[in-house]
Amino acid sequence: MRRININNALPGMELAKTIYGSNFEVLLNKGVILEHQYITQLKGRGFLKIYVEDKESENIVINDPISDKIRIMATKDIFNTYSMTKSILEEIEAEATDAVMRNINTSKFKRSFHDNPYFRKLCENIGPFVDELLNQEVLSGLHSIKSFDNYLFEHSIDAAIMALLMGKRLNLSVEKLKQIAIGVFLHDIGYIFINENLINKSDKLTQLEFEQIKLHTNYGYELLKDIETIGAASAHIAYQHHERQDGNGYPRGLRGTNKIDKGDLIYTDEEKMITIAEIAAIADYYDACISDRPFRAALRPDLVHELVRVGAVSQFNKELVDCFLQIVPKYPIGCEVMIINGSYRDFSGIVASLNRFELSKPKVRLLYDNNKKKIMPFEIDLSASSYNTEMECIS
Repeated sequence: MRRININNALPGMELAKTIYGSNFEVLLNKGVILEHQYITQLKGRGFLKIYVEDKESENIVINDPISDKIRIMATKDIFNTYSMTKSILEEIEAEATDAVMRNINTSKFKRSFHDNPYFRKLCENIGPFVDELLNQEVLSGLHSIKSFDNYLFEHSIDAAIMALLMGKRLNLSVEKLKQIAIGVFLHDIGYIFINENLINKSDKLTQLEFEQIKLHTNYGYELLKDIETIGAASAHIAYQHHERQDGNGYPRGLRGTNKIDKGDLIYTDEEKMITIAEIAAIADYYDACISDRPFRAALRPDLVHELVRVGAVSQFNKELVDCFLQIVPKYPIGCEVMIINGSYRDFSGIVASLNRFELSKPKVRLLYDNNKKKIMPFEIDLSASSYNTEMECIS
């Protein structure tokens, strides 16, 4: 199995992962042989990456940390919670910031959100989602198939998976992992109060527009902070996931300590960054950057991995970045890569498997030589002492 750009999809390729539509209906089942019309339809629906099975990627396995059943269930719960909350807003016609805040904080609005059956279902289903991840150690590959329509919900799922694996690595209790899950599921819910045209704008935002976008953190927190079934700590994930260690984040410019404080996972100080929000900040940043957006193409996963690494201390909690580097590979399984030095310079292929104790040095199946000609596939293990090889993912 391997992950390819939709522009590189060809008729005759076998689909390796089921693709779902914006209403969670099956568009194409795993095992379907792609036809020209299928590829065209996927492009039209905003799918830019897909997974395929072919002879070149035979026996390469990308294990999704959660089952399709649990992923769809959780994505539906988030989608329905957002949709029901937006329907409540249809009665609110206010564009000024203070008017939005007033309406969010009315007892009627808070009660309507709390009594939302989809929100209650989301809270009830947190347990099965967390349970499926308890036996996972490493995020081996890039798993979801995002389109522009489902980005917000799939992003919440993928960021939650990463945040939970970090929390598990830190030996957090199941209850604390559930706090992380529900907080990350709803960390972007404040966007429902922002004009959709602004969120999906393909051109560069003006400073005034960016100030409007930044308000999603305030709106999300105001909505969630008094909901007992969520808890203040989870609400602060919505509030703090864009804060940065050096104080240059938003909305409040909080400064971090670059230390993990496991005893501070329960919210106590309004002016302090809390650990679970700092975990969410890394997960949110990484997944957002490797995803295609209306205003930019996805960044290479190895590049984003490096941005997180060098962002330790100034941007992200250093001790949490160390944790991130232990669970997220620089080169995910199934990604296409090119060798950039050594005897195999300019050869390209696919990441075939990970070396558990050296995630930055996987096994690579080489498929093309330095003249881009097909070769008899063979694998090299970058953790072997004989290789001092560097490579980069191919967009």
